[in-house]
Amino acid sequence: MPMRFFHQNFRPTHYVGGIFVITFLLLFCGSALFSLFSVQGNYSWQALIHDQYLHHVLAFSLWQAFLSAVLSVLFGFLVARAFFYQHFNGKRFILKLFSLTFVLPSLVAIFGLLGVYGGSGWLAKFSIFLGSDWTPNIYGLTGILIAHLFFNIPLACKMFLQCLQSIPVQQRQLAAQLNLRGWQFIRLIELPYLRQQFFSAFMLIFMLCFTSFAIVLTLGGGPKYTTLEVAIYQAILFEFDLAKAALFALLQCVICFMLFIFSSLWGNASTVALHSKNHWQDKQSSAVQIWQGCLIVVVTGFVLLPLFNTAVSAFFSGKFFSLWASEQLWRALGYSFLIAPTAALLAVLMSVILLLLVRRLTWLHYHLFAQSLLNIGTMILAIPTLVLAIGLFMLLREIDFSTIHLFAIVVCCNALMAMPFVLRILAVPMQNNMLYYEKLCESLNIQGWQRFKLIEWQALRAPMQYAFALACTLSLGDFTAIALFGSQDFTSLPHLLYQQLGHYRSQEASVTAFILLLLCLLIFVVIERQKEETND
Repeated sequence: MPMRFFHQNFRPTHYVGGIFVITFLLLFCGSALFSLFSVQGNYSWQALIHDQYLHHVLAFSLWQAFLSAVLSVLFGFLVARAFFYQHFNGKRFILKLFSLTFVLPSLVAIFGLLGVYGGSGWLAKFSIFLGSDWTPNIYGLTGILIAHLFFNIPLACKMFLQCLQSIPVQQRQLAAQLNLRGWQFIRLIELPYLRQQFFSAFMLIFMLCFTSFAIVLTLGGGPKYTTLEVAIYQAILFEFDLAKAALFALLQCVICFMLFIFSSLWGNASTVALHSKNHWQDKQSSAVQIWQGCLIVVVTGFVLLPLFNTAVSAFFSGKFFSLWASEQLWRALGYSFLIAPTAALLAVLMSVILLLLVRRLTWLHYHLFAQSLLNIGTMILAIPTLVLAIGLFMLLREIDFSTIHLFAIVVCCNALMAMPFVLRILAVPMQNNMLYYEKLCESLNIQGWQRFKLIEWQALRAPMQYAFALACTLSLGDFTAIALFGSQDFTSLPHLLYQQLGHYRSQEASVTAFILLLLCLLIFVVIERQKEETND
């Protein structure tokens, strides 16, 4: 780049904010990881290598993640085909319901699943009604798989549905003329488009299940069904073996980083918008229609029943009104309403500032450098939130924590957790603004706040509102950071719900779970509205 061009286009405001965000991310994550490396204790790397319990935990972590990913991809593919080829009233509502599972707090889903598949749930009562003495056991590997399938079948379904909708109409019509049916049609027409998503969906779900925390902590049922992330939490909270927890956390970070790199290299897939208009499908046979209709009913019931149980349990708990007098509930509500929007605002603010630097570097043709900086913003995908929280806990353990300290740590952890999703939402519209208006703004010398208000805001308003609502919902339901730093005086709705479930206060838990569900539903409505405006 010529020096004259650099001087003409150089403005410190283009770089200072982005450099500050990058420095903050590196210092925040780096100091947490450094504190893990610096912990001294009796538990060493040699003990880590020969620890049979760790071998079992690591094997189970990988095995449950593999099973969850395989089953989610398989059922997600079948359900996606069923939704694509069957037309019925309420189809759009069910697909929106599937999107709700993405932002639903894990503990709310767990409460609903316990009410349906637990020892005293609906399935057990139906078994008694039929005269059977069989009692379902949701704890252990079975419960973990059920919870993971609840969250990940809808995710895989939406990913495969995108691919099915990207198949050109001409190819479907040609296949119909050539009388391609059944497996031959799937192999020759659909698989070339679906193949690009199979590995992406598998790796994404595998990473989500490998780092699953609240689900395994609640439904694991004992040391036999413990994952690495839960073992880290137990080493801190129950054994207070900081050296052991640090090495476990570093091992978790290394594995997640390897999975992240592997999925980035091999799991990139194109995505298309979900539009159901102007699609042509060949008529399915009666047997296929019956099979796909039954599959839709079963999977919809699988997703809907736990949510319905949560609402019903709250209204018939007998404590729906009396619990509102609880000081603990109002404290949890207050902190949740403070933590969630603050973390969301921080995530959006850091993402916008970082993207301003990234798009400026892209405009100056530093594409590789810009992509590297963008990857730093998504590093939380390779560093689990619990690992960050534990590193900060060890770094600051000599400090007498006040509520303000705890609040700041939890907000920062939740903001970093939401940043990858916010960056993905805002990256394209901010890049488009640069392409469309950069030369105009330079010629008219419009910059800073004036540029944002006059030029940027019209295109970024809907995406930013969508990103803020999504980040707010993710933070509202997050249990990872608050599980380590929470207490009776500093709590949140997920933290309170976990305490109620742990003490078998199911009636109180039903009300707390319903409040969380209702809040997520309200924000979800906002998310869907802003999503539609963004797509338009």
